[in-house]
Amino acid sequence: KPRLKSVPKEASREEGFQRGPKEVMVLKATEPFTYDVTGSKEMFHATVATESQFFQVKVYNVALKEKFIPNKVIAISDYIGRNGFLEVFNVLSVSDVNPERKMEISKSLIQKAKATPKISHLHLQDPGTFVNGVFLVHKKLVYNEFIYYVIQDDTGVMEVMVYGQRLTSINCEEGDRLTLVCFELANTGNKRQLRSVIHSFIK
Repeated sequence: KPRLKSVPKEASREEGFQRGPKEVMVLKATEPFTYDVTGSKEMFHATVATESQFFQVKVYNVALKEKFIPNKVIAISDYIGRNGFLEVFNVLSVSDVNPERKMEISKSLIQKAKATPKISHLHLQDPGTFVNGVFLVHKKLVYNEFIYYVIQDDTGVMEVMVYGQRLTSINCEEGDRLTLVCFELANTGNKRQLRSVIHSFIK
C-alpha cells in the first residue's frame, strides 16, 4: 500500500458557495436542536471526511438527519463554506451515492477528526476559532443568566461562558464531562475563553 499522506490536524476550510458535489463519509452527528428563541429553527452538527481531509458541517434542515448516519457515504452539493464550517440548507443538497461506494479513510484521520483538542493548544489558537470536544468540568459558577465552567485537562485550564436557557438548562456538575460543539474562542481581558454562540450545542 502506498504511504498515506500526513493527517490534517484541523478541520479543512472552504469559503463561499460551492457547487460540489463533494463525496464524504459521515463520522458523527449531533441530535437536532432548536437554536432560536422563537423555537422555530432547528439544526444539527456533523463531522464528515474525505480520504485526505475532514470537515465540520452545520445542517439547517433536520429532515437530512436520516442521511447523516455514521460510516455512510453521501454527496453534498450547493453548500456554503463559512467560518470553518460547511453549511447545508436544502434537503436536495445531500444525496445518496452508490451503496458499493467505499471510502478508505485512515484510522488516524478519523481519530483526529473526533479528537478533543488539548487546552494548551486552545490557548495558542486565534480568537474566532470554533472548538468541539469533550472536557472535564473542574468548577462551575452560576451568575444570573450565565453559567461559567472551568474545564481542565493535563495541559491546563480554560473558562467556558454559557449563555441562554437552552444551553444553561443542561445538568452538568463539577467532575462531569461536558460535550461542547461550536464554541467560539474569544479573548476576555488577558485570557482566552470559550463562549457559546447561537449555533452552539452542549451535552
